[in-house]
Amino acid sequence: MDRRQFLLAGLVGTAAVATGVVLWPVEKPMPGLTDPQARVLRALVVPVLEGAAPTAQLDAQADTIVANVAHTIATLPEGSQAQLNQLFDLLENRLGALALTGSLTPLLARQPEQLAAMLEQWRQHFLDTLVIAYQGLKELIQAAWYADPAHWPSLAYQKPQWPKVSA
Repeated sequence: MDRRQFLLAGLVGTAAVATGVVLWPVEKPMPGLTDPQARVLRALVVPVLEGAAPTAQLDAQADTIVANVAHTIATLPEGSQAQLNQLFDLLENRLGALALTGSLTPLLARQPEQLAAMLEQWRQHFLDTLVIAYQGLKELIQAAWYADPAHWPSLAYQKPQWPKVSA
């Protein structure tokens, strides 16, 4: 390889890297959520909404659901936000996950069936703290799903009509 080929290869390589960086999709953080927190929420979407829609549809809309949950969390009182942030921090930490779930396996590495079993254990747990964590996560995710008017027809729900007032 002579000098020209070396310089040309370096130039082409630099252009390829620059193009790849520009074209690579960048995840935008959700308002009020860190990226790890959003990933934990995304992992819980399918187990919580199991049966509400096909798994493929839930996977496809998981980012939208997480964004809706993030917007809902932003409207909560500061104390509730702090508690949810603490829960998310514990779930994304291996030692926290061990304490809350009894397993060192990170939540993101678990299958939806394992996450559903974990949530069911929380639902029936003797510690009120885990029951409250289960209820809070489930209500947030379900509210984000069912508040979307696109899902109302599958529920046979029609938006209420305002009575017409004659002048």
